[in-house]
Amino acid sequence: MPHEIIIPASAELLAADTTVFTSFLASFGLPSDNVIATDGERRIIAQNLPVFLNSLTREEKKDARYLSKFVGASAIGLFDAGLNYVWNEVILNLQRKAVIYGLDLFFDAAVGGDRRELYSNEDDFRSLKDRVIIDTFRKLELISNVVYRKLEHILTMRNEVAASHPNVEQIGGYELLGWLQTCVKDVLQDRMSDSAIQISSMVSNLKQRTDPLDAATIERFNIESENLAPAHVHNLLITIFGIFVADGTDSPLRSNIATIAPKVWTLSSEAVKYRIGSRVDGFRTNLQQQKLEKSIEFLGVVDGLNFESLPQREIALNKLSARLLETHFAWDNFHNEPPVMKEILSYIKRPEDIPSACLSGVCLSVLRCRIGNGVSYCGGVSPGGRPHYEKFLGLLNDTGVHECLILLGTPELLQKLSHKQCSEHLPAVIVALRENLISERLKSALDLLETELESPGHVIVSREFREVLHPIRRG
Repeated sequence: MPHEIIIPASAELLAADTTVFTSFLASFGLPSDNVIATDGERRIIAQNLPVFLNSLTREEKKDARYLSKFVGASAIGLFDAGLNYVWNEVILNLQRKAVIYGLDLFFDAAVGGDRRELYSNEDDFRSLKDRVIIDTFRKLELISNVVYRKLEHILTMRNEVAASHPNVEQIGGYELLGWLQTCVKDVLQDRMSDSAIQISSMVSNLKQRTDPLDAATIERFNIESENLAPAHVHNLLITIFGIFVADGTDSPLRSNIATIAPKVWTLSSEAVKYRIGSRVDGFRTNLQQQKLEKSIEFLGVVDGLNFESLPQREIALNKLSARLLETHFAWDNFHNEPPVMKEILSYIKRPEDIPSACLSGVCLSVLRCRIGNGVSYCGGVSPGGRPHYEKFLGLLNDTGVHECLILLGTPELLQKLSHKQCSEHLPAVIVALRENLISERLKSALDLLETELESPGHVIVSREFREVLHPIRRG
């Protein structure tokens, strides 16, 4: 059905003269500069916004109050407020999709660790930072890497120049329209993927069954599990483990989980199996006897008892690396990061002290903090944390350096390195990584990075860089 074309009486009405408004502010001694957009920028919105609105269906516009608020804010010239209205709608939309996918699955991926038990319903979704939400959607492959990068950029702009924080920057009309189009077309109009809906349906159907699963159902479940993306398989394993050990789970449900869990276990990576093992040790530490017994029973069912007893260092480092990232995204992170990093280093005196199951997580947390958050204050890096991050990077052997170079290619770090403020920290990272390095191939990879410090992302995603890393075996 073609869209209904609506031609406003005059698009210029959205860009009416603002001198009356600015004169009113000035008459009371209030600042009027950098408050509203210029007439020229508002005219850009006035001329182009009707075309975009006409591209939307009647159904999409019927209850879109965020669009009405966006139009109102844009007409006045409050572009930062307009962006805020659209972004808030994006977060609400992602919350609805998280409910469809399954909040247990979503919270397992978003939170985990000791804080996981604090998240159980939609109200708890509001406690998550926006960055954690979009990071989790990418991790669960509910949005593509490209859409994630777009949203990460919009979130940065929303935080830096929109109404959510004090600022003196201005948003351009074309910029604002581009961000509006991304939010509407790539998120608000996007439907959940079949794979995401499938995993939600699998968990829901499993919970509703009161009779034993028959052979045909088990076979179908196994086939569907094989067709899931790795991220969905991992979260499916964590979810059925959580259901199995929960106090309110009845025997029939536990028996059904026992029939399908071995297949999901074999499809999962060692990293997620170690996460299960960490939770088992957590039950032991916290004296949660019933959950401890059920978790050991689960590991027996999947033949995974070898993952049950993990060294205390491994448990501690997993928790600390997660806490370091949480601290990095929290308020006053520059003061709160160093104590966490000092505690991490108390467990690591040499490369061999880093368990393989923790290596990726600790390296990612340290790199994210050392590259910084892109703000101008202190270059975006905690002054007290900087020497500790470089000490850790300097301790790494070839295996650790290789892991760091791979992690530089993840969407989160690539996006950060696209900002000049963050890429300026890369030379210090390279110097630290060279300290304990032996492999000539890894040295050549660092040499490649040094050839384009202005735009390191081009090197990191290049075929030459990937080929240098690919043949290297991890220790």
